[in-house]
Amino acid sequence: MKFCEVCNSRLKIKQFKEGGKTVLRYYCPRCNKVYEPIVLTSMESKKEENKPIKVLSEKESKIDTMPTIEIECPKCGNNKAYWWLLQTRSGDEPPTQFYRCTKCGYTWRMYA
Repeated sequence: MKFCEVCNSRLKIKQFKEGGKTVLRYYCPRCNKVYEPIVLTSMESKKEENKPIKVLSEKESKIDTMPTIEIECPKCGNNKAYWWLLQTRSGDEPPTQFYRCTKCGYTWRMYA
């Protein structure tokens, strides 16, 4: 995050047309000061070309790391499921508990 040297406002990035080229520059929305063009490093400009790196082998990626609980699956009757919590409503309400069957993969939720 960069700030204006004149008024200390947070700078924004804007495209400018200069000589038939489009350049990115920082500019201040309060005092309208425009700064030098933003120079992208070779790493930033090639970001889209990067392919994902495979960190785990096929065998290791199948290791289950989610916590499990003994609860009956409503679809297949299996007694084991993964579980996790998500805050799906406002912050002053309790989180929603989700379950996923270890056998059939069915996912269901319970509100507290």
